[in-house]
Amino acid sequence: MILSHARLPIPPLRHEFKEGKTYLFLIFYYISRESQILGVVLKTSWRKLMKDEYYRDYLDIVRSFRQYLEKRKEKGVKAVSSENEDSQELLEKLFHSIQRCRKCPLYKFRTNPVLGRGNPKARIMLIGEAPGREEDLQGKPFVGAAGRLLGEDLRKAEIPEEDIYIANVLKCRPPRNRDPSPEEIKACFPFLLEQIRIVNPRVICTLGKFATQTLLNTKQSILRLRGKVLSYQGKIPLIPTFHPAACIYRPDWRKFFLQDLCLVREQLSRRKGT
Repeated sequence: MILSHARLPIPPLRHEFKEGKTYLFLIFYYISRESQILGVVLKTSWRKLMKDEYYRDYLDIVRSFRQYLEKRKEKGVKAVSSENEDSQELLEKLFHSIQRCRKCPLYKFRTNPVLGRGNPKARIMLIGEAPGREEDLQGKPFVGAAGRLLGEDLRKAEIPEEDIYIANVLKCRPPRNRDPSPEEIKACFPFLLEQIRIVNPRVICTLGKFATQTLLNTKQSILRLRGKVLSYQGKIPLIPTFHPAACIYRPDWRKFFLQDLCLVREQLSRRKGT
C-alpha cells in the first residue's frame, strides 16, 4: 500500500538537503513476515545522495520514520501492510533498480549485475565482497570455486540450504577481480541495506574483509574480528569469517572457516524463539 506524504502524519525532521528543500516525495512502509520494515524513496540524484551529508540525511530519515512507526505500533495502532508484495517481489524490484544503476563506472564492465540467491525469507544472510568471473557470467553469487567450497562447508556445519540467502556488497564485478574501491562500496551500499531489510535475517555472516568492514564500519582486520559474535545495528548478531576464496589459497584457514559457520548455526538456534 502506497501512502502520499500529504496523508501520512510526518514527525518533525531536523535535517534538510543543503541544495534546498528535501525532495522527499514518496513514503511507503510494509510488513514482512517477522518484522516491520520502512522504505523511503527519495527523488534526488544518486550523485548527491552518495555525498556524505546526503547519505547521512537519507539514513536519518529512515531512522526517524521507523521510530515514529514503532511508537505508533506500541500504542496499538495497526500497521499497514502491502498484501500484494512479498520478499521475492521486493527483491525483484530491487534487481531492476540495480540493472538501471549508473552510480559508478562498474556497470560498463559487467556482463550481468548480481543481486543474490537463496530463500528471500532466509534466517541466515551471508554477505561477500563482489562477483567474480563466473558470477558475472551467470548473474548469481558464489557459483565458482569459492561457492563450491562454501556449499561444502555449509553442509558440514549442518546449515540447511533453505536457511540461506547469499549476497555481495558490490553488485557488479570489478575488472580483473581487483579489490572494490571505497567509491564503489559507497555507491552499492544502499542496495545491500535494502536487501537486509527485505530478507530480515536473524543472523548475518560476513565473508571476508570488505563485507565485514563495510557492515561494521570498522578498519579492524578480519583476523582480529573472525569468530566473534558482533552486532549489526545493535539488533542482528553478525559473525565475521574468512572469504571462502581465501580458504582456497590458505587451506589452513578452512578449519576456522568451518568453526565460524558452526557458530552461525549455534546463534540461529539461540534465536529460534525471537
